[in-house]
Amino acid sequence: MTRCTLFLILIFISDVRASVKDEVETVEVTEGVNVTLRTDLTGIKSDDMIRWTFGTTDTRIAQLVNSGTVSFYNGIFTNRLNLDKQTGSLTISNISFLHSGVYKQQLISEQVSNKKFSVTVYATVPVPSITQGSPQRQSDLKSSSRRCSVVCSVRNAYKVTLSWYNGSDLHSISDSGNSTLSLPLDFEHGDNNTYSCVAANPVSNQTVHLNTTCTQFYSSKGGYRFVLWLIPVLLLLLIMLLVSVATFRLYGNKNVPKNRQEGQTPKEVHCAETMFNAKRVQNMEKPIKALDCPLTIVIYYSIKYD
Repeated sequence: MTRCTLFLILIFISDVRASVKDEVETVEVTEGVNVTLRTDLTGIKSDDMIRWTFGTTDTRIAQLVNSGTVSFYNGIFTNRLNLDKQTGSLTISNISFLHSGVYKQQLISEQVSNKKFSVTVYATVPVPSITQGSPQRQSDLKSSSRRCSVVCSVRNAYKVTLSWYNGSDLHSISDSGNSTLSLPLDFEHGDNNTYSCVAANPVSNQTVHLNTTCTQFYSSKGGYRFVLWLIPVLLLLLIMLLVSVATFRLYGNKNVPKNRQEGQTPKEVHCAETMFNAKRVQNMEKPIKALDCPLTIVIYYSIKYD
């Protein structure tokens, strides 16, 4: 009798365990979207009860009783939850990082069944940027005039990867402890291949295409050094030009004859001196020469001494 009872108890326990389903469904979404966790039920009986819990502590967040009475226990889900009365599916509106975690739907009917959802919410991947870089290998420095070096960067976030593509994946870097992910790329001038830098997480991605003509960057480290050398030379030439102009203007006026500074021409001065000397001449015998002066005609005479 005792053995028979024990056998029946073991059978009952096995049946109960078989009736309890513990399925886990993975859900990965981008922040800000609406997410529906589906029960896969086509209908709910009048005496069935569906309960939704969240987190490792199974905090109750929603409940449906007798196919009509819906209760929400908001917390961090205030005004975000909606429960389908026909299927018991739960919709979360405008989901955020706070809503990442484990959700459990429990159907209490003739049998008890559970279904779990592991929900992960990701940030929207930012658009990467491409900037000038430096040759990565020492050997590249020798041929830097024929190479272009660029770096693709993106703000780091959970499970973000950064990759260079040229038809296929060239190389990539995954989420690290740095605030920014950076990935360099070197290629030859005249390279006609199409390169793309892609930042991605499991649910979204952003792509930037590279112009391989290198026109938007310094072509190489050598070109960069040339520009650094050229700038001070141009500045020096400009300074020398300004100094030359200033010197010419400062000292040029000092070299002008005094009579020119006073506004007299050489001819006017000569005429004035001639007039002055003519008044001192005595015993004039005959005129020698007439000088063409603008205001006064001065006559020269030869002087005969006894």
